[in-house]
Order: sequence, then C-alpha cells, then structure tokens
Amino acid sequence: MSDLTLAFPTLAGLEEVLADELTDLGLTDVEIGRRVVTGTGDLALVYRANLELRTALRVLINIDAFRVDREQELYDRLRATNWRQYLMPEGSLYISVVDPGAWFRNTHYIAQLAKDAIVDQFRDKYQTRPSVDKGNPDLSIHLRISGDGNVDLSVDTSGDGLHRRGYRRRTGEAPINEVLAAGMLRIAGYSGEQPLVDPMCGSGTILAEATMIATNRPPGMNRAFGFQRWPDFDEAQWDSIRKAASDRIQTAQHPILGADIDDSAIAIARDTLERAGVLATVELRTSPFAELQPLPVDETVSGLLITNPPYEMRMQTGDIVAFYTAIGDTLKQQWAGYTAWLISANAQAVKRVGLRTSRKVPLMNGPVEARFCKYELYLGTRQQKSSATD
Repeated sequence: MSDLTLAFPTLAGLEEVLADELTDLGLTDVEIGRRVVTGTGDLALVYRANLELRTALRVLINIDAFRVDREQELYDRLRATNWRQYLMPEGSLYISVVDPGAWFRNTHYIAQLAKDAIVDQFRDKYQTRPSVDKGNPDLSIHLRISGDGNVDLSVDTSGDGLHRRGYRRRTGEAPINEVLAAGMLRIAGYSGEQPLVDPMCGSGTILAEATMIATNRPPGMNRAFGFQRWPDFDEAQWDSIRKAASDRIQTAQHPILGADIDDSAIAIARDTLERAGVLATVELRTSPFAELQPLPVDETVSGLLITNPPYEMRMQTGDIVAFYTAIGDTLKQQWAGYTAWLISANAQAVKRVGLRTSRKVPLMNGPVEARFCKYELYLGTRQQKSSATD
C-alpha cells in the first residue's frame, strides 16, 4: 500500500502537537482539523504511527469517498468494495457510523445496511461470511456520512484505541488519559533533557508517559494492533520496524520524580511504571507537596513540574481555595528554577495560585473542559514575584 490517505483522531487541543509528531514520522500533505490530523503516507508509516505516536487516538486509512442519495446506492458501493484485503471470510467486523445523512434513518440502521453489504459480498464469493463482534473485531470500519450524502469510508488499523498502552491495570481517582498526559508533556516542551517532577502523581500516568519520552520508548511496544489480523499483514516489515524502534531506546539523562500524599496512590503508580517497563527510571516518594524536596536544578538546567491536582469536581479536598493557595505558596517558596504546569477545570481555584500564568492552553480532561496553565519560577534575581492571575 502506497500513497494512503490517512486520518489520525486526537483529543481537542492536541491537534498541533500531533501534527508535529506526524511530520517527524514523514507524513505528507499534513492538514489539521478539529480533533483530527490528516495526510498521506505508506504502509510503513501506518505501522510506525501505531507503534510510536503518543498523541493520536487511532490510525485510520480512508479507502473510499463518494456521494449517495439513496440507501441502495450506499449498499451497492459497499458491496463492491474489496474487503478481502482487510478481512478473512471467517473473520469478524464492527461498523461505527457517524453523522447519518438526511436521507438515511439512523446510525443503527446504516450500520446494519453496511454490514449486510459486506456480509453479502463474502457469502457470494466464499460461501461463508464474517460475524459481527463489537468487543474485539478483526476489522473495525468507520463510516461518516454528512448531511448532503457525502460518505467517507475508513478502516481502523489500530484495534483498541492508542491510549491503551498496556501498562495501566489499576487507577486512582480521576485518572488522566494516556494521550492527554503525553500531549501535556509535548505542550510543555518535555523531551527528557531536564529533571521532571509530578508532585501529585496519582496512578502515575504522567510519570509513565514522561519516562517513555525520556527513554525514547515507543508507547505501543507492549500491545497488539488491528492491522496484525489483516490478510495482507507484512510481518517481516513489522518486525523490522519494531526492532529499529527498540534499538533507539536509551537511558534517561535526567531524574524523574513522582510523589503523592497517599500511600495507595504510590502503590498504584509503582505498579503502572513496572508494567510500562520503566520503574527503575523513576523515584517515588510518599509526601505532601509542601514537604516535597525538589530535584536539584541550576542556571544551566531548569526543572519541569507537571501535575493534575484535584479540582473539587473530581475529588473532595475540603477547602479547594486554600488548597490552591497552598500550591501557589509552595511553588513560590520552594520551586525556583522550575517551570510549573497545572491542569485544572476549576478556574476560580486556579486564580488562587497567586502566580501570573505565562500560557493557558484549553484541553479536555475526559468530558470536562480544563486549562493547562504555565508558571515560570525563576532563579535568583529573575525570580517571579507573586501577582494575581487574570
């Protein structure tokens, strides 16, 4: 497969960092849309994207785009599509429908119509038919129909969403999505070239993603992908790509520290990091933020603090205003030489940090709209003085 039209869904706010990742991988004709990046690439790029991308949710191949006015036209087009290159006759499939057009009845009906078209093709050619499996299909098909009957037909190469890295077995309260954690680190400019601290690490997702960046470890190294079940799967090419990625894994050059006030959270974080294969790279401490000793930094190497603190709607902390005031006081008094980034959906509480934000990035933390806020805490004479946020 060459010159494939590809789409990479992502979370709102991460489109630009995903586009940068894809450009580095060699995607051409890159275009940024709403929660998606599109472009052109070959099969090797599809394999590498699934293995190496940190901020994509899936890798889709667009296999057809057409316009229909009637349901029969849609059925005929899907029945004429060559499905054998993606699916064995005895395999399983699942069809996801988005935005059914004005001429069609509903998403369930269109999914049923599409399934009938594909199944009828296999039955006619091979006297057997694939089954439907929502939970673990061999092939997942995405069908998007706009209101005027324009159809985009895609196949999902990823299988499970790419946020499923394979390392998270247990979580604490309100765990952060793996793709969001990686995106936050990319936005903050983290590349492993400075000390990193998450002082409220919870189940350790930010730490796991940071450590994989610092060691150049592909996030998909410990999982399988949908394309591996396809009839034309090139196992030799895949093995070569995985080996090349494995050979690029390196030792972290700077320390990474995670802390939490809760012993049980630290236990979960330790399990997360062990399953990710990076536990030896991270130091874990049970400590409240106010008593946490920072990793040493100096004028030549600054530190990076990234965390997802409670913001009341997800965890009960008592006095949320006092909690965020204490965060600000601790940053000012103990973390000079660091750049701090906090993600929070509580705008009023964030104001009580008492430091000017040099940047605010809107992000979605699950269904909740949040802001990823940057605070620069200078050393020596450049040390930031407290001032109210706007």
